[in-house]
Amino acid sequence: MNEHTLSAVGTTSDAHADYPLGSSDLEHRRLMLQARILRPSTDRFLRLGGLRPGMSVLDLGSGMGDVSMLAAEIVGPRGRVLGIDRDPVTTDKARRRAWHEGLDTNVEFEVTELDDFDTAERFDAVVGRYVLPYQKDHAATLRRFARFLRPGGILAFHEFDFLVQNPTWPPCPLWDDSYQRLTKVYEATGTPPDFGRRLYRTFLDAGLPGPTVECQGPVGTGSDSPLFPWLAYSLRVLEPALAKAGLSLPEGLVADDTLPDQLEKAVLEQNSQILATLQYGAWTRVP
Repeated sequence: MNEHTLSAVGTTSDAHADYPLGSSDLEHRRLMLQARILRPSTDRFLRLGGLRPGMSVLDLGSGMGDVSMLAAEIVGPRGRVLGIDRDPVTTDKARRRAWHEGLDTNVEFEVTELDDFDTAERFDAVVGRYVLPYQKDHAATLRRFARFLRPGGILAFHEFDFLVQNPTWPPCPLWDDSYQRLTKVYEATGTPPDFGRRLYRTFLDAGLPGPTVECQGPVGTGSDSPLFPWLAYSLRVLEPALAKAGLSLPEGLVADDTLPDQLEKAVLEQNSQILATLQYGAWTRVP
């Protein structure tokens, strides 16, 4: 990573050594943009999973707070949401965002490693988005947090699948090659890039009832698609992981503030439609 990129991206916390996207101002911007893209899918998965007004919810890996705030909107003022995350910087930003949105009365955030979290409280639902793939033992994480549910409580998770072989049509090689870098980095870091399609088996391996599973895929068309900055931000924050894996950006791309425009120009020149990362939701009730 060169000096210019470091100044643009910021520093990566050592606490996130096993999370390839790190922790930086740019990563926080990327997370908020990603949350805007994913909100319709997450909202659907949570509601189909059974979230209702008045419920208490535990959100794992709450990050910038978007899933916690969405859950708070669903459960309403009579409900309660507790978001837990290991990063104090993002957690502080999540608290400020919840206050700004007027949701701080029924949303709280706690800094903790997932493995260290403990409470006597029992929740109506445990939820998470893009959190299970980064755990050392996916099934054990589900099994552990199912213990914090009341009888009949809900487990609902939203996870990704990067293995879209040809995301553009008509083909835009620059976009497709750039997108494939995400898969390669995740494979190189030992994080399953197709974890979404593994959700059903993971629930079963945790000794849980087989979940209902649904898959969706955001599509981008035209110059106003948020997928352009999303992929650009993702590539920039992954640059150290790319370099460590012996990879680089496709020839012709420059990892600076113009990267979204570079990707957009390539796609629009081909009049291509983009299929983004596949989104899987899985939910079940625990006896």
